[in-house]
Amino acid sequence: MASELIPVYMPKYGMTMTEGTIVAWLKAEGDEVEEGEPLLSVETEKVNTDVESPASGRLVEIAIEEGTSVPVGTVIAYLEPVGAIGG
Repeated sequence: MASELIPVYMPKYGMTMTEGTIVAWLKAEGDEVEEGEPLLSVETEKVNTDVESPASGRLVEIAIEEGTSVPVGTVIAYLEPVGAIGG
């Protein structure tokens, strides 16, 4: 049975932010992450910051590569929830 994946979105940091650039992925596909742990670094017009994982689980897909700019709200990766990680 397939588990439901958790999307990771390009966040919005400030009222005028319309897009962000992925500077670096701090985790690779297949890595397990904890909720709140940094997943990637993002650059905007006003800030460079790390994006935290919205949930605990395994990073199963990086949808947007480093160096790519995408609009706020774009799905940039998918996590498999912690309970779905098999033994």
